[in-house]
Amino acid sequence: MVLSDTDPTASQTFANPLPASDPARIEALPPPPSVAAPDLALDPSTASAPGAILVEAVGAAPIPQLGAADLEAYIDGLVPQAIARGGLAGAVVVVVKDGQLLLSKGYGYADVERRKPMDPARTLLRPGSISKLFTWTAVMQLVERGKLDLDADVNTYLDFKIRDYYGQSITLRHLMTHSAGFEESSKHLFAADPSRLRKLGDYLKAVQPRRIYAPGTVPAYSNYGAALAGYIVERVADQPFDDYVEEHLFEPLRMHRSSFRQPLPKGLAGDMAQSYVAAGAAPVPFELVNPAPAGSLSSTGEDMAHFMLAQLDQGRYGSDAILQPHTLQSMQATALRPIPGLDAMALGFFRRDGRGPVVIGHGGATEAFQSSLMLLPAHRLGVFVSADGPARAGRALHRDLIEGVIQRYYPSPLADLPTLPTAHLHGEQLRGRYENSRGSASNFLAMARLFGGATVVLNDDDTIAVSSLRGRDGRIKRWREIEPYVWREVGGDSRLAAKMSGAEVVAISSDDVPAAMWLQPVPGWRSPGWMLPLLFATLGVQALALSLWPVAAVVRYQTQRRLRLDGRERDLRLLTMFGLIANLSLAGLWWWLLVRAEASVRALDGGLDGWMRLAQLLGLLSVPIAIVACLNARAAWRGRCSACGGYARWRSRRLAWRWSGSCSR
Repeated sequence: MVLSDTDPTASQTFANPLPASDPARIEALPPPPSVAAPDLALDPSTASAPGAILVEAVGAAPIPQLGAADLEAYIDGLVPQAIARGGLAGAVVVVVKDGQLLLSKGYGYADVERRKPMDPARTLLRPGSISKLFTWTAVMQLVERGKLDLDADVNTYLDFKIRDYYGQSITLRHLMTHSAGFEESSKHLFAADPSRLRKLGDYLKAVQPRRIYAPGTVPAYSNYGAALAGYIVERVADQPFDDYVEEHLFEPLRMHRSSFRQPLPKGLAGDMAQSYVAAGAAPVPFELVNPAPAGSLSSTGEDMAHFMLAQLDQGRYGSDAILQPHTLQSMQATALRPIPGLDAMALGFFRRDGRGPVVIGHGGATEAFQSSLMLLPAHRLGVFVSADGPARAGRALHRDLIEGVIQRYYPSPLADLPTLPTAHLHGEQLRGRYENSRGSASNFLAMARLFGGATVVLNDDDTIAVSSLRGRDGRIKRWREIEPYVWREVGGDSRLAAKMSGAEVVAISSDDVPAAMWLQPVPGWRSPGWMLPLLFATLGVQALALSLWPVAAVVRYQTQRRLRLDGRERDLRLLTMFGLIANLSLAGLWWWLLVRAEASVRALDGGLDGWMRLAQLLGLLSVPIAIVACLNARAAWRGRCSACGGYARWRSRRLAWRWSGSCSR
């Protein structure tokens, strides 16, 4: 999703291209260049000649040594191909190791039309939700100064009230682990233009989402929660959030080419990369994020390197420190593990600690930029990658690059564990429909749950499959049980696990899904398994009835039969016809609104409000019209057919149904 770590729930992006008469073509350009920072600092202790390897033990597979030359050769073999294959405009890759900038390269173009190359030292990108790491770091600064308490009610620090969930308040710890229980809210997430940008406090007061889970019980990723934390920083520090970050983070980290401000300051705006959402398309405008602490950061690759170096060096960058070592350690440690056997949440970081080396990090997705920041604290290694272009290609690039670096330099062999004899029984328990815990419940986007989610099936070989979890080849993954309620991907190393309450499934998740969300069983009363067939059947019957209306008129004309209706019957007939048109229009309108919201979050900044009001009005009108339709059907059933105009016995009604198709009305 926009402003999310990854996009497991289907991204909400928007397209607002410039006029097609002036496109910036991507696919027709020659192979893109790469730009290395001229002041690249190498670590002599890790530099190596091409092909240098480290052998762990006699007979073990050779592991390449992580040095500048080998790393650059590996990245150079990966990124240009991904750019060409996916239609990306460009990308930036920055790697730090042992306190040094090991690699800093730009690939492709920051401006395709002007052939302006990506420069990791100058080109600004939008890291999306990686912005949250700066917000969480600011929170921890105020915690170590004694100005904030992670376990205090957040209302202590606010000038408005966050509504309780049945008497249960939320804390900063809940916000940092995405377990405050907020529903998903996209209203005014992006501003359509600078004049519609809101002050942070005004935005938070206007769009407070419902809390649909008890605090600390269900992970549900929340942009609102991160923005709320940023507002708390603003209030407690008694200075605007932008000013606080610049003074207490950007300045000590020497991040002089970074900003949360929107639009960008003049000194930076000229180096902002153009935003491309599709190969061959013109760039879209600079995105304006209302909840700035959740995702408005603009930064360069090398500025992000400074942040990674501080996170890997006990909070220090050069002679300055942004956090004390004990504060940094508590921030990076496990804070919440939603499902035993899977990855965890640290305080703001996603923590991968069940496969190979411990990895902490965050992802970010905006309209055009797909980014990842990964840290291996034990190895003092950090990687930042950001791609500009189609979302799917960008996600594939940073996924392949991050996983590739880990597997190449820090491989972790898998134990050959047998499939448990309980695989069939436990697979049966997991069968069914599931939905993402990150979702809407009280607004029209809740309808999207009908068409999303996942289905778990038990295969003949006692493996299970989850329809939403697919491999790089697009095929649905299969999983076999290796521990009680823990499965491993067949042919891979990802894990899937279930949280149980007795024999009941509470939730499932996998390493493919961030720890800030999970899949939970869909209650039977609103299962798409029966709701969708009923919905489509109802719409189908109404569409058929409406289409037969003119057919009946033609039949009557050809047979020279006339309708003999009194005033009440005529009114019922016309109202029924209007009801059919209104219901079908309502269904089509809501579907169109869902498609527009999925394609363009910016449209939710008021652009669709008029259409939503129309849909709500049609929905209200459908209730009395449905009553009228029932009265008309009752009259027809009792023999008074308003459409064919006369009393009839059963056989006559059947004949009229066959030839006029109108007695249902």
